[in-house]
Amino acid sequence: MTEQSEIQSTTSVSVRVVPSDYRCKYWAKLFRANTPLPLPSNVMSASSLPGPYLLRGDEELFPGDVMIEGEENHPYKKRGWSYWLRYVAPDGNLLVYRSGFSEQKMAAKARGLSPSLLAGSGDIAGAVRVAHALRAGMALPGACR
Repeated sequence: MTEQSEIQSTTSVSVRVVPSDYRCKYWAKLFRANTPLPLPSNVMSASSLPGPYLLRGDEELFPGDVMIEGEENHPYKKRGWSYWLRYVAPDGNLLVYRSGFSEQKMAAKARGLSPSLLAGSGDIAGAVRVAHALRAGMALPGACR
């Protein structure tokens, strides 16, 4: 997960692209505001997401940009993966959502998100769904810091 060393301005947000535990596998992908997102139902894994994987280091996010990250949970504690979605709102604020995207899906459905964007299972598909809803201007609950 990106460290808490985010620097926000009115036009962009600087983030660190690094795992929280360097012993665990990690990936991140970036979708610039002008890049279309895939349908959630077409997303089965990180490799289903278009574009290259980000290199570790610093990245600059601008309004409309979406960054999705995945990190393997610590192998000696919990198995599996955790996922984060970072979205820069039109006002320049960074919104961060952590995997377990059911609350956001229910809110997006209630706010009229297209049925074609509701289909698709798994946390990565859920992150893509949330990104579609945010880009459509929907306010979703559960953003964390």
